[in-house]
Amino acid sequence: MIVTGYDDRQGCGYVLRTGADATDGVPVGEEISYEGVVVRATPELAAMLRDALRDRPTALLSWQGPRVPLTLEDGVLLAWLMHDVGGVLSVRGAPRPPPVG
Repeated sequence: MIVTGYDDRQGCGYVLRTGADATDGVPVGEEISYEGVVVRATPELAAMLRDALRDRPTALLSWQGPRVPLTLEDGVLLAWLMHDVGGVLSVRGAPRPPPVG
């Protein structure tokens, strides 16, 4: 998954790459590893993600909650970017929602 966005609070754009997009040999950003999962992010977003994993490791799954543990799994990261960071502009290769039932 590749996510590009703009964080109004920090005043900077960001890129986050996960899965095969994080390991495709294109050196974009800094590597963040957590619980065996590796992602790459631009420096400002990498710092924000490291701080969140250390100090407040939760993410909103929707505007009204609930908060869940912050992980580097695509669905949780995408929710964290949309609801906690804000400003998601585009997503390529987004995770599909789990089947209902």
